[in-house]
Amino acid sequence: MRKKDIIFCIILLMLQFIPAACRDDYFMNEELGEGNATLSVTLCFDQEDAALGTTRAEGGDEGNAIQNINSLCMLFYDTTGKLVHNYIVKGEGLVIDPDVSGWSYNLEDNRIDEDKDEQGNQFEDSKTGTAMFKLRPIKRGKYYIYAVANMGDLTQYKDKITTREGLKAISLQWNPDDISQNSEMFGVFSLTPDRNAPDDLVTINSPGVQLHSWLRRAASKVTVAFDGSGLYANVQIYIENVILKDIPKTCSLGNPNTPGLVSEDVPDPDSYKDPDWKPEMHARSERYTASNGLYSEGKSIKIQKLPADLSVLTPENYIHICNDLHRYMGKGEEGDEQDIITNTHAHKAQSLFFYENMQGKGKSKKQSQNGVDIDYPDPDEQKEGSGWKDEKPYGTYVEVTGYYRCTAANEHVGAGPIKFRFMLGQDVTTDYNATRNTHYKLTLKFKGYGNDADWHIEYEEPSDIYVSTPQYISYLYNKSMNVTLKVVGEIKPNSTLDAKILGKDEDTGFTGWRPWGNGTSAFPTVPSDFYYSGWIYNDGPWNSFLSLRKTSLVKIVVPGYEDKPSWQTPINTKYNETYYNEKNKGNRSYKISNIGADDLADGEYSVKSNGKEHIFTIPLYTRAKELVTKTGFTGNNPYSAYPRKERIKFTIQVKDDVTGTYVPKTAYLDMIQVRRIENPKGVWRSAGKSDNFHVTLMRLPYDNAEDFKPFNSEGAWRATIIDGGDDFITLRSTVEGSGSDNVQQTGVKSIEGAGEHPIDFWIDFKGTIPEGATPRCAIVRVRYHNYTCEHDIFVRQGYAPITINGNAESNNNPAWTSYNVYRFDASNAPVYTKSPLEEGSLFRRGNRTAILASNNDRSGFTFGVEPTGSFNVLEFGSATTSQKTWSQLAPSTDDVTNRFKEWSIAGDHERIATIEDFYTLESTSIHSNINKAYGVLYGDGATETQKLVKEAFGYDHNEDPTNSKKGMRGCFVFNVNNSRNIFFPIGKSGYGRRKGMTSNGEKVGTLRYAQRTDYYNNDGTGNIQYVPLFYDLFERPGAIYQCRNRLESTNNEVKNSSAFDINYFTMGFEGFENGASNNNNGSDSDACFIRTVKY
Repeated sequence: MRKKDIIFCIILLMLQFIPAACRDDYFMNEELGEGNATLSVTLCFDQEDAALGTTRAEGGDEGNAIQNINSLCMLFYDTTGKLVHNYIVKGEGLVIDPDVSGWSYNLEDNRIDEDKDEQGNQFEDSKTGTAMFKLRPIKRGKYYIYAVANMGDLTQYKDKITTREGLKAISLQWNPDDISQNSEMFGVFSLTPDRNAPDDLVTINSPGVQLHSWLRRAASKVTVAFDGSGLYANVQIYIENVILKDIPKTCSLGNPNTPGLVSEDVPDPDSYKDPDWKPEMHARSERYTASNGLYSEGKSIKIQKLPADLSVLTPENYIHICNDLHRYMGKGEEGDEQDIITNTHAHKAQSLFFYENMQGKGKSKKQSQNGVDIDYPDPDEQKEGSGWKDEKPYGTYVEVTGYYRCTAANEHVGAGPIKFRFMLGQDVTTDYNATRNTHYKLTLKFKGYGNDADWHIEYEEPSDIYVSTPQYISYLYNKSMNVTLKVVGEIKPNSTLDAKILGKDEDTGFTGWRPWGNGTSAFPTVPSDFYYSGWIYNDGPWNSFLSLRKTSLVKIVVPGYEDKPSWQTPINTKYNETYYNEKNKGNRSYKISNIGADDLADGEYSVKSNGKEHIFTIPLYTRAKELVTKTGFTGNNPYSAYPRKERIKFTIQVKDDVTGTYVPKTAYLDMIQVRRIENPKGVWRSAGKSDNFHVTLMRLPYDNAEDFKPFNSEGAWRATIIDGGDDFITLRSTVEGSGSDNVQQTGVKSIEGAGEHPIDFWIDFKGTIPEGATPRCAIVRVRYHNYTCEHDIFVRQGYAPITINGNAESNNNPAWTSYNVYRFDASNAPVYTKSPLEEGSLFRRGNRTAILASNNDRSGFTFGVEPTGSFNVLEFGSATTSQKTWSQLAPSTDDVTNRFKEWSIAGDHERIATIEDFYTLESTSIHSNINKAYGVLYGDGATETQKLVKEAFGYDHNEDPTNSKKGMRGCFVFNVNNSRNIFFPIGKSGYGRRKGMTSNGEKVGTLRYAQRTDYYNNDGTGNIQYVPLFYDLFERPGAIYQCRNRLESTNNEVKNSSAFDINYFTMGFEGFENGASNNNNGSDSDACFIRTVKY
């Protein structure tokens, strides 16, 4: 059976069987119609579930403590209610009835059609067994037929079972010491499968009759979970004990059980639904002494023992509930998992058992109707009408005890013992009927300051849409993940599941392009001054990262501006919205059946229907890398410290459980685009090096943090060497990443990591290559958060020049050197840096004097500081440091004449990279095999991911290129087909440019990547409302690289540029026109990096 809120249900199927023998006794007398009825019996029952995790609590009983069938009797009564025969079908040590034969057992699926999926298979969350036996033929007639389990052969009740009324009135006695002894079950037979079949005569009047019986246990159980997401900050609740109180001593086998009832007459079933029903009950004071009364306590579940000295009670040392990391009473980092609630309510979870207790309808269970005043502030056991036990003295309730503490700096500060109580029933309002055979899943939802609670009972799974939220998607552009939704109920014919990305959060007006946080350690609060929070021009989901349809472009370009520089695009363009709506990126309808090719063109989805359950598997996508470059919006998360979030609304027409009419059901899914992962992004080794590298994916806990932090994958993760690259590395698992229970994975191309563990593994190199040999390249792809998010690590061995496509180098297919230029020697040949990680020097256009990177660490020359003196430089042809002012570094007449337009260098088939060379690395096609990635590269000597930001970003000229643990930020250009990868560093400081033009009064020569010098403002010049992602662009990282050629006019064509712009923040990669040297004499030229190519 499917898991709902029923502990146990047994199906007895009476199936047709060919008669084999007969005897001349009662069953063969007085025919009703012609012939005999031949019966075969199938007994169906739940097997034990696999363990769903361990619990730290003590006490209670395992949830399957009373699930086994140890004995079975079938009883036939005639139309007057007299016993015809009691078949002893099963029971160890019992004398089995001779008319029972052919007993067998197997584990095959045995359920009726409505409990199977379309393929006839049993549902994965239910395990069943089948016991079968045969009964001899019986005479046709009318019978009352019952099944009784786990009560032996009923010998001790032989006087009572002579009549059907006596059978049903048998009084069961609760065994408080051995819960397994309280496993009695009772069921009636009917002609059709019906869990709630009426106790009517069954007519057997054909050669083959199929009968059905659903056995129901006399007992039920309770599990209690906790949810502190509604608590205020600085509130902690430490749960100590969960106890079931006032449980029935006895239970009627086949009649409704009402402890405390004076009359022995069976109440009308409708009485229990009547709020005016007032039966005569024993006195309140007799509830523990009456024979059909109550035990004062059932079992309890001990969560923990709190210390006698409560001053030592701290969140670090004791299990608690709060609104941060421990919302669901987990321990350590597990406290924020919603799965804890599911596991607490699992079939085998620790449970509290009790007999059925039907007390009818009553007053509201709420402590306060208006949320302010307590309705019954002075409950008194001796005073009827005082609200004591909700005026149900014989009802059963749950009590939770613990300790409350609030450290808020207001009137709510305080601490002390606290108790929560709830009366069991079929709802949380006025029903006090704790029916048999039911699993009551109570979730105590703490609110505010913890002195108010909302109990929630999952009694059944009503018709609705169910989806787990939040879910995660990659920080990278053009990536996908699948989300699973379940629709329960009868879907309106020809209707669809409709999805819509919401533009703004209804409460906060939040839009998804912004960084997001909710104040937890997983999602820290974003500082109010970190991003622009004012009014945004034409704001909406078209400016954000999420799409319901497959992404088809790397860059969205306004028509007519395809080859224009991005700055020329009108700043007030609405093309993002136009494109989004034309392509219908934010809306999609999913058919239930008859799904055609047109429905799948924008991304394949699937629907699997199992009766009234429909499982949708729907793909979601991140959008293009650049959503109109001028606007700054991007499908890539630019934030290293903060995720982004969008919300999807799902709607479908489902038949309402109450009214029977089709009504729209709605569910919301929060999609979180995880924060950008920079560290590590690449691992390179020189030709003669093969040191292994210990990968630990790390992220920044907040902006401007000094340390990276490892993080756990929420769900399983995997690392794989993608196909197409060279075979020179393998992967190796670690206990930290894959868990201590898993066998170590060594020398493999793909490893599996464990959920709630860091992404942690080794990249092992296989041997070396000769110096100057063609480099070997590979890409390791990591998928984490249950494989929904992606991160690539670019691996390379060998620093020789390399073509990105793998073909031979030529004028049109250059091989890129691995180093930036450090200086020029006297022959005009470039002298390269000592390592591919080193940023090299900055050069003003045409001037071969190297402005050393060491200036960036000097007082008066650091980021954003206007230079006040001379720069340390290496003049043309010299290896000795000298000093020059910015004006002395301007291109000379000779520079302008000989190198400004066409910057030639010495070397065999070597040149400074042209704009055409750079554009061999750029494509707006989503199908291009050339892509970009941004992050930290580690080289020789680095054997593990660095935690300190200054070490992860801090490689410079002083490092030993053969042995340095430090890394460097930059842009990787890679070929996904052959894994070849090239790296462009942006510098230790993160700013690969010194500006030659004044901006807003800033002095020339200032170290700054961006044109701007301060935060965007909200006036006509700042235009922040159009480009909010550029709010703090003045301090964002990036680099400019010189190109070989310069035209006096680019004609506003980026492919005529004399410099190339690499924006590390927005992941931009495009020509800079003449932005690095606007004047034809070079007087305002910037100082930029230089990269060369071989051809």
